[in-house]
Formats: sequence, C-alpha cells, structure tokens
Amino acid sequence: MTLKDFIKGLDAQALEAYAAACNTTVNYLTTHILYATKEPSVRLMKSLAQQSGGAVAMQDVLLHYGLLGPEPVAA
Repeated sequence: MTLKDFIKGLDAQALEAYAAACNTTVNYLTTHILYATKEPSVRLMKSLAQQSGGAVAMQDVLLHYGLLGPEPVAA
C-alpha cells in the first residue's frame, strides 16, 4: 500500500493516533507528508512505516519521497 493511500484511508481518530505515534501532527501529515512537500527526517520516515501496523513498508515510504526508484521489470 502506498503511504498516500494509507493516510487518506484513515478516519479522523485513526489519523490523530497515527500522527501521535509518529511524533508529529495531523496537520503535518496531511500537508507535508501526504503531498511530499517536505522531506522528513530518517526517524520520521521509519516511524511512518513502523506505526502503520505493517500496511506501509519502508520501501513504500522511500518511493513516496522519490528516494528509491521502482523495481526494474524483467524482460
């Protein structure tokens, strides 16, 4: 699952809990993280993956920020 889809799929209560678990705010999640307008710290990127309960892998977070290219397709 993409980080963007995960965040968009959370209701208000779950979004608040996820933000708190990641040590950030709902506003920061829905503004800067959702649209990748600011690159977060490594600590926050790890938290985004870990606190998703397995829904978002670290690879998904890195892809969201363009820090990892997509897997090459075998010919």
